[in-house]
Amino acid sequence: MEREVIVGILLALVSFFIVEGQDGTKVNILFIHQDPEGERLFNISLKFFDVNRNYGVTIGKVHRFNANLTDSLKLTSEFCTMFDKVMGSDNKPDIAIDFTRIGIPSEGVKVVLRAMGIPTISATFGQEGDIREWRDLNAAEMKYLIQVSPPADVIIQSIRSLVEAQSMTSAVLMFDDKQYEMYHKYKSLLQNMPTRHLLTKTELTRDLLIKQVEKLVHVDIVNFFIAGEVDQISEVLAAATNPNATDGPYFSDEFAWYSMTMKTSPTKLPHCIKCDREVTLVHLLPTKFDDPKGTVRRSFMEKELSETDKSLTGMFYIDLTIDAILAFRDLSKEGKWKDAYVNNTCIDFKAKGFRKYPTLDLDLMGAFNKTGVENGMGRFILEKNGKNYPNFTLEIRRMVFSPRKAEPIENELRATWLAGFTESKLISYEKQMTLSDHIAKTVFRIVTVIQAPFVMKIKNCTEDGDKYANCFEGYCIDLLKKIQDELKFNYTIKAVDGYGYMNHTYPHDWDGMVKELQKRKADIALGAMSVMAERESVVDFTVPYYDLVGISILMEKPKTPTSLFKFLTVLENDVWMCILGSYFFTSFLMWIFDRWSPYSYQNNREKYEDDEEKREFNLKECLWFCMTSLTPQGGGESPKNLSGRFVAATWWLFGFIIIASYTANLAAFLTVSRLDAPIESLEDLSKQYKVQYAPMENSSAWIYFDRMRRIETRFYDIWRNMILNDTMKDFERSQLSVWDYPVSDKYTKMWEAMNANIPPNNSYYAVQRVRRTKNATDKDPDGFAFLDEATNVRWQTTISCDFDQKGEEFSRKPYAIAVQKGSPLKESFSHMILKLLNQRFLEQLKETWWVDTPLNVKNNCPKDDNQSDGISIHNIGGVFIVIFVGIVMACFTLIFEYWWYRKRNVSEELAEMALPPPNEFGATFTASTPPSIEKTNFNTQYDKPPERTTLPSIENSW
Repeated sequence: MEREVIVGILLALVSFFIVEGQDGTKVNILFIHQDPEGERLFNISLKFFDVNRNYGVTIGKVHRFNANLTDSLKLTSEFCTMFDKVMGSDNKPDIAIDFTRIGIPSEGVKVVLRAMGIPTISATFGQEGDIREWRDLNAAEMKYLIQVSPPADVIIQSIRSLVEAQSMTSAVLMFDDKQYEMYHKYKSLLQNMPTRHLLTKTELTRDLLIKQVEKLVHVDIVNFFIAGEVDQISEVLAAATNPNATDGPYFSDEFAWYSMTMKTSPTKLPHCIKCDREVTLVHLLPTKFDDPKGTVRRSFMEKELSETDKSLTGMFYIDLTIDAILAFRDLSKEGKWKDAYVNNTCIDFKAKGFRKYPTLDLDLMGAFNKTGVENGMGRFILEKNGKNYPNFTLEIRRMVFSPRKAEPIENELRATWLAGFTESKLISYEKQMTLSDHIAKTVFRIVTVIQAPFVMKIKNCTEDGDKYANCFEGYCIDLLKKIQDELKFNYTIKAVDGYGYMNHTYPHDWDGMVKELQKRKADIALGAMSVMAERESVVDFTVPYYDLVGISILMEKPKTPTSLFKFLTVLENDVWMCILGSYFFTSFLMWIFDRWSPYSYQNNREKYEDDEEKREFNLKECLWFCMTSLTPQGGGESPKNLSGRFVAATWWLFGFIIIASYTANLAAFLTVSRLDAPIESLEDLSKQYKVQYAPMENSSAWIYFDRMRRIETRFYDIWRNMILNDTMKDFERSQLSVWDYPVSDKYTKMWEAMNANIPPNNSYYAVQRVRRTKNATDKDPDGFAFLDEATNVRWQTTISCDFDQKGEEFSRKPYAIAVQKGSPLKESFSHMILKLLNQRFLEQLKETWWVDTPLNVKNNCPKDDNQSDGISIHNIGGVFIVIFVGIVMACFTLIFEYWWYRKRNVSEELAEMALPPPNEFGATFTASTPPSIEKTNFNTQYDKPPERTTLPSIENSW
């Protein structure tokens, strides 16, 4: 490089001595500028010809015009006046050099230059079609009215290339308005690209920068481009790392930061002296220019330009000015430069509206292109106005800064960008290098409300510092994961209180998830959220993902009291005692009648000797007879005497009536609970006062009843105003007069009852009241009915056997996902939901979370009494206990009989029988016979006892 510089200097010295004493081509210049910086660079450019006399150029008269005016009429008037003045002088301008940037100064100057036919080289910002006064140039005019876009206009195009390469969906450009003009870029920068973008001027103070970045983040911007001076870029980085910023700092995998500068010094890089955390940045800066042909100019620029001016802009303006003067020189030497000055003055053309333009036969474009060979930054790329630009390359470096450090800990060249106005094929990556690790992840902020089974918290789940950790499960979470797989995004999720309702008091702010969306603190609201008209005014809803859901009633299942001995409760205790007393009294009376009646069996044994059934009704037999008479088996042989039979017949009639009454009442008693009229609808609930009822306070059901009673009140006011209207005629009033109240007050009365019942403030307490726990029993002694969305009611009946869902759903609304107003997520999510609906995925989710869930206990719940096939064992099981007790008593009786039989003394038995010794044994079987003598061969024949002549006494009867 040093050798090239020395060679260039020697060539210049040789040329200087050759042309010493010779007059070069004189050039008079019309210079139009807009800011002091442009004028300063123009002056430096003229100095080049004083230093390098070998170029054969003598700078003549320079006519300067400051076009920094905002009034177009005043601008053109002043410019025309100045132009006519210089055209009347001896030093008419040969060429115009225009450094105006954009807007009124640029347009006003160009219309005059075109009308006066002055060959012009312009450095105005703008692409094809942006310069309105030069849009319709003909082919000849395009050769001498030339516009070259400055580097500040071209370097911004690198954003378009990066947006395409990184597939960005949102981006913002924060630019220094002193260097960059963006008026024409608002529409064209990312035109025809699916990227939401903003262009904004960079604030100048740290506090304003912090607020600016916060606002940009809250409008869902994740890719940040900073175009400006190195110090300005560093200030923005420091502001973005402020830990006190809302939702900040903004350096994470959710955001990607890019910066660009036109400074040509490779050592002048952004720093992080004020940064509060680690910063990763992709920085674009000009590559070093090393074309040997531009050595002379670069040496001149290095010497003459200050540190502030050592940039692409400074090099561009110097190259542009020198090339324009050299192009005039070449055309003048060739005799091709012809005066095209019109006879009319500028004022005359202005009066005619500049409607007719002269045409020159001058190829300034060709000459201008040839002189650019020695440009310090390389030859300009010249095609046509709007597509003429300087030729330069930007390095794309990925830098990593530690907090409070000036130098990056990583500074790696990843790619280069070649200046141009197309987005594709301008980025060239270094070997095995990409920018894939500097892509802002698409992260959506999701808010939800915990409500089973749509969204449930996973037990014992901890995030452990991972913001993408998902400690939720449920129907909506599975739906979200399915959409995530298709659309490829990450998300953070947090639970909030409530879906969002409008406050009744002014200014009617929203709460819950709707507030999060409205304040742009969240991107998506996920959960069992109903689509409501008032919500749609502030947020957008996707297509519904769940069927219409209304309000339903949750009640505790009626529990009929059961008892194993319920069959005994059919009759009251007094009745049972009377039956028992009647039984003993009748048995005793039957024994008395059989004992004293001369016609009974025991008093006429010989009369009934031939009967097959011989039954003596002693007291034991009477008790047995009366007991068995009440059974289908019957009591057996009835008494022989007529009086006894009258007693038996009376007992039979009594038993028949008692049994029939008991049987009928038992059947009715066991089924009476099924015949009770339960609450089956909202209408039933509103007509009774025994069971208390209410929705959860400030819930969707609460709002529904509140609005319904307000509507009823409004209707009543309308009706009352009509009938009390004095302007109405008698006939018209008579048509509105009725005895009955014409407007229903059903919801008004229910609303009053709900408020009197102390509405629960959360669903857990409401469920406990329905279950009638110990704490809630005092408030709801007769039960409590909870009015809530049908999905909540259905879930409670799914996970508990204690509850039942009553009535049909009313006020039905669908569930949908909510997004911010105007968010593009509405369309993408709606498309996915419709796709999943067609694939029956949503039906599978219902099956998973409503049927197959381990919490489902429906199949294990006992049948309701009204669904039972018959009398349950709980009500009739006592009968089996009676059998068991009877069998046990029989067993004990058998044991007792056996014991009694074995232990009886045989001698006492014989003495009781008092049998005389048999005659056939003679004297050998007497009382004196020793006990050791065996008793054998005695007569066992039964002898008929002598006939009785008198009745035995009562004492000897049993």
